[in-house]
Amino acid sequence: MAFLTMFQRHLQLRVIALIVAILVLGFGVLVILNIRREAEVLVAGNRETARLLTASIQKSIENGMLEGRPDIIRRLVQELRKELKDVRVLDVYRRNGVEAFSDLETLKEVNLDAALVEQISKMRREPGKKISDPLFARAVETVTPQETYEMASGGRVFTLFRPLENREECQECHGGDHKVRGVVRVSLGLERLDADLRAARNRQLVVALLTILGVTASLVVFLGRVVLRPIALIAAAARRIGGGDFETRLAMQSQHEIGELGRAINGMAGRLKSAHDELEERNTELATTLGNLQESMRRVELLEQVKGELIKFVPESVTRLLEKNPDAREMEKREADVSVLFLDVEGYTRLSEQLPPQRLNRMIQDYFSSFLEIIRAKHGEVNETAGDGLMVIFQSEEGPARHALNAAGAALQLLAKVADLNLEFTGIYPAVAIHVGINSGPALVGATKLDAAGGGRWTFTASGPTTNLAARIAGLTKGGEVMVGSETAERIMDHYVLQDTGEHSLKNVSKPVRVSRLVPPGLYSKVERIV
Repeated sequence: MAFLTMFQRHLQLRVIALIVAILVLGFGVLVILNIRREAEVLVAGNRETARLLTASIQKSIENGMLEGRPDIIRRLVQELRKELKDVRVLDVYRRNGVEAFSDLETLKEVNLDAALVEQISKMRREPGKKISDPLFARAVETVTPQETYEMASGGRVFTLFRPLENREECQECHGGDHKVRGVVRVSLGLERLDADLRAARNRQLVVALLTILGVTASLVVFLGRVVLRPIALIAAAARRIGGGDFETRLAMQSQHEIGELGRAINGMAGRLKSAHDELEERNTELATTLGNLQESMRRVELLEQVKGELIKFVPESVTRLLEKNPDAREMEKREADVSVLFLDVEGYTRLSEQLPPQRLNRMIQDYFSSFLEIIRAKHGEVNETAGDGLMVIFQSEEGPARHALNAAGAALQLLAKVADLNLEFTGIYPAVAIHVGINSGPALVGATKLDAAGGGRWTFTASGPTTNLAARIAGLTKGGEVMVGSETAERIMDHYVLQDTGEHSLKNVSKPVRVSRLVPPGLYSKVERIV
């Protein structure tokens, strides 16, 4: 950790590290290329040695066969196996894959001197081995040498299969119905080659390492004298200037970039001195400006504080009004045509007796949170929540029919959402049913600030007969029903199916009110009386 901190603070270490990294990368690539080139040369030499050895054996076999002396060929092969140190395998196979010169099959094909045949037949010999290497078959088929590198016990091995062509002079004894008489197989161990490769690699690495160390040492000395020491002097002067000593100057004689930097520092110190004097003269003006700025910031902070609170509890329309006039007590308290939706949970008193308060509260939160998404999608604004109920105000710039349709659509979606939530919360909460009342018409709509000893509170209200009638209509409904007033029914009847329930006498309403039931899709066939 200490080294890391020192590395981060000292430019010299960073520069040296960068140079070393570049050198290591450059020499690394060079060493790799050199090692690869030497390896290619050594491998090519090894391959050429195997080819020459195989060609010599092939020539000896051909000469021996032409002279009718397979016994000489056999001894030659045996001696070569013993004498050649790097040769792991040296075999001669007939075209059928059986080792040659181990039996009398070839003697039977050719006319040799009877005494020689008898002499050869007395030689001790092992049964011929059978080879199944695919490269052997390919050499016989294509009449071309086949090569391969493979791993064996003790290291890598280079193997060469060289076919013995059935030349014209051979056909007198062996016939001309085939192109290949046999195949010579030579396998060379690559232990010495690998040792040479390792030696070359180590040599290259040592040279690269010594070069990197030498170059690095030279650069460290150069950087210390020419670059880092002047930079340290410039840094010290900059710190003094930063501390307020604007009389500090650097004596720079060099003409390169660092000298230019030092002279630029001197010029900067002079300009800072002049600027400091000018700033002192303007402190009074700045103090006045700062006071004005602080007052503006106070108003901004007040606005942001109010906005932050309103986002949680007040409709978006109120938030926009407060951003325009945060000190107002009443904002745009005006008469507007609205659709008011009242929603409450059926049997809330019974649920409060069945469930602990915390669980009941959690259930209401889970259901109402889902309701809010639907209400916002239909451009409704929640006026207030009270236990198990919601009051929602719908407005629209497109006209009275639009917000009535939005309210009706929201009510049907809320019923469907309750059904989905009941399935989702099976076993967690008791099944819930809601009833909804909707009424449309004029109402006094706006935001009001209420002051009290404990602080102020903003409310968004819609008041008047339209709102009161919506609440009374909601009281007529049963679980899973949506009831609408006559004005709302008139506005939505072309888009929804309504069932007339007749006139009803409502509390605190002087005249009977005609109320219709909003029929959900899928239940149209069950409706007896349609408005």
